[in-house]
Amino acid sequence: MHPKNFVIWDAEQEYAKNLMKAIGSHRELGFQMHLFQDTEHLEAFSQQKQVHILLLGEEYPPEQRQQINAEKRYVLIKAGDSELLPEEKGIFKYQSSDMILNSILEEVMEGEAIPGRFKGMSKGQLIGVYSPVHRIGKTKFALELGKELAREAPVLYLNLEDYSGGSFYFPENAEHNLTDLLYYVRQDNGNIGLRISAMAGRAGALDYISPMPVMQDMRAVEESEWLRLFEAIFENSIYKSVILDLGEGVSGLYRILRECQTVYTLYADDPASAAKLAQYTENLRRTGFEDVLEHTVQKRVKGKAGEGV
Repeated sequence: MHPKNFVIWDAEQEYAKNLMKAIGSHRELGFQMHLFQDTEHLEAFSQQKQVHILLLGEEYPPEQRQQINAEKRYVLIKAGDSELLPEEKGIFKYQSSDMILNSILEEVMEGEAIPGRFKGMSKGQLIGVYSPVHRIGKTKFALELGKELAREAPVLYLNLEDYSGGSFYFPENAEHNLTDLLYYVRQDNGNIGLRISAMAGRAGALDYISPMPVMQDMRAVEESEWLRLFEAIFENSIYKSVILDLGEGVSGLYRILRECQTVYTLYADDPASAAKLAQYTENLRRTGFEDVLEHTVQKRVKGKAGEGV
């Protein structure tokens, strides 16, 4: 397999850096990674070197994109109505780097064997949504992300917060909730897939299990039980992705974040939010979970903390 120049061209600097780092970590694929925000520099680069893969943001107008020479062209889109050129393929932007990479590898490898170390979507992807900043729209973001991903494959949403506000987002008085599902997993029930299907509600194309109504019940679940639950879902159900809406009260929070293929961390541009994000980052480093940052996508939201839902 010959080295290929993989170019990321996106105006969201922090997002682009994280994505390049995540894709570049798969050194077995032999990609030479390049990152651009400036159009003129990219155009000059494409005239000097062959661009095998161009992954670009939809904010660049089509007439500007046509100036860049590339063998394969992929556009990171935020909705389904983006204007694409005939030679371009759209990829939903806010999904895991592994899903983005898998979409590209299907075409780019052209029959070449994909190295075994890259597992990608072999059993499904666990996506975490967490922020040390409260009232920032985390649950709304997690639900919207799930609905977008559910357009392509089955997705299950789980809320693991002390106070989920379930009646605000989902119908009240659900017959079953996450407590019941954990019970069946603890019993090694062989019909977990059927149990999930019977319990799951629907929000558009997104499936969900109603959250635990009692905070003490949620906090009593051990880290190993959560991990066992996630494994059982992927082993016994149709879901290709599980989105975890996480709060501080869940046991083994950092370990769960480590197991996620992608973690979305929301933040706002105000001093208090910045201080909380810095403290969270330092805590990860001090407790030996710095690797969580390697698959974290920081997502800035408009407004200040306390204004979101």
